[in-house]
Amino acid sequence: GASLAELLVSQGWRLVLLNRSAKRTQPLVSKLLTIDADIQCDVIETDLSDHASLQAAATQVTEHYGAVDALFNNAGVLRGDMVLSANENELHFEVNTLAPYLLTRALSTALRNAAEVRGRAVVVTPSTSAIKMVKALDIATLRRGSKGGLTGAYAQTKLAWAVLNEYLAEEYREEGIELFAVDPGINRTGMTTSSGAPLPVRLIWRLLPKPSAGAARLAAVLDEKWRGRSGTLLLGGKPKPIPSHAATPQTAMELLSIIEEAASGDASATVAPKDNLT
Repeated sequence: GASLAELLVSQGWRLVLLNRSAKRTQPLVSKLLTIDADIQCDVIETDLSDHASLQAAATQVTEHYGAVDALFNNAGVLRGDMVLSANENELHFEVNTLAPYLLTRALSTALRNAAEVRGRAVVVTPSTSAIKMVKALDIATLRRGSKGGLTGAYAQTKLAWAVLNEYLAEEYREEGIELFAVDPGINRTGMTTSSGAPLPVRLIWRLLPKPSAGAARLAAVLDEKWRGRSGTLLLGGKPKPIPSHAATPQTAMELLSIIEEAASGDASATVAPKDNLT
């Protein structure tokens, strides 16, 4: 996220950063000012695992700025264990699948306003090549999770988003809002040192590409050459199809049903006590 912000600032973008702590974001803002002393960068404290916080942030953005040219749903969770969000949803599902959906919906007016002026607004959500390791998308366990780790809840929830990304792309196409799911690759970030990252990845962490490599992949779809290619899933920098077992209209409909149920706060799953949340 920090590398992406630096790249966008260097390209002249005005930024609004949604982060859990304005204080912890300040060092990044200070660094951005060294790139461009005239940068316009605002910070809104937002917990993307909390629906009320997410909606309040989206409302503030829409009312204050009016238009959003690009939305990067860059927050992600990769853990080795299962914990619940404040909304009683398993945290991987809450942040990796539900939050991008809710934030895209909540900012749709601002995105539409930008598209009306510029002809295009873009929504970018990180994906992962780990979705190719998922043998079956287990929709029934998304809200409570099955197991942690890269090939567990992380890959499941990222695959779920890839399906939703393609579905929403069709819905928003005529409004000029374009959606992309982009794999930034395995980079030298905090996520790749987490308990959910495979041990081999953690052992070679210092040899991994810098975060700027992943940031460049995420920002690449802002280029005009990607105009009109909404719904694209990019893995390894190249367009790839969603795994065939998940690329069905029925899968999308079942996912939407789970999403709407989770968004409504109708929770029945129990994974871990709330006081285990971090």
